[in-house]
Amino acid sequence: MADNMLTIEDAPAARTRKRRSATEEDDSYLRKIEKLSNAMLKSIRDKELGLETHKSKETAKKRRKVPKKYLHTPVVINEVTERLNEFVTNELKGTELQLVIQKTLYYSDTLQTQNRLSIPVKQMENVEFLTTDETRILNNKENKIEVLLVGPTLEVYNKPMELTMWNMQSSVNYVLKSHWFEFWSENKECLREDSKIQVWSFRRDRQLCFAVVCVENPGGDQGVEEVKGEDEEDVVA
Repeated sequence: MADNMLTIEDAPAARTRKRRSATEEDDSYLRKIEKLSNAMLKSIRDKELGLETHKSKETAKKRRKVPKKYLHTPVVINEVTERLNEFVTNELKGTELQLVIQKTLYYSDTLQTQNRLSIPVKQMENVEFLTTDETRILNNKENKIEVLLVGPTLEVYNKPMELTMWNMQSSVNYVLKSHWFEFWSENKECLREDSKIQVWSFRRDRQLCFAVVCVENPGGDQGVEEVKGEDEEDVVA
């Protein structure tokens, strides 16, 4: 029992050991605080400099949207396309008739503020419908070609349309504009939002021309081929 007793001589040494232990604990705690403070300061500095940590980069990659590759749907061939072929070939004496694009007519294609029909290159069925000179024009400061347009009722529109090319951030779009909204307004019974349309190109006396037809209505039915005038009535033979 005497061995376990603390003598007067041992007391100063014990107090020294306690003080040393407390000091070591305080030092360890301070080092941890300093380490956390440095990490916070580095994070603030990196943000101010516009830098990202490895973790934030990984998070950004996960959140970044990857554009989906456009999948071409089967080309619709029906009575509408057959009638268009006959009209262009026989009535207009057109040549080089070819499908440029089959696409959904979106809401943005019907807005007066937009006043254009977008033809995304990524969705096109044929990208070689322009001559070398026409391509040069669209790639320089002129950037527009006057074209003739045939509507879904197989009538030549009475106002000239313009074809131009817009270079977007991730894609290139051809655009029919200038009188597009007026054209669409006159044919909106045929060219309804979400309908499937086709844009065809052809030549008439070497001039570039286009035809826009509806091949499938939003409900999936075949597109409207012909629209009666307001004064027309059904005639029973």
